Amino acid sequence: MVARSSDQAVAALCPDCDEDILLQGTIRIGRRVACPNCGADLEIVETEPVELDWYYEEEYEDEEDEEDE
Repeated sequence: MVARSSDQAVAALCPDCDEDILLQGTIRIGRRVACPNCGADLEIVETEPVELDWYYEEEYEDEEDEEDE
């Protein structure tokens, strides 16, 4: 996992509303952020340059459900 820390804010574009989001602190893949403009639930998917994408919570099927099919 690539991570970098910055004393200065880093701007990234919200994929939902196209507004810049200022990120501070550790920039690492998987870090979740919320867009202050539209409220989209996002995560960092690239660090160089910083890129955001929608956060998707992975759903795991119960093994018993798979056996019943």
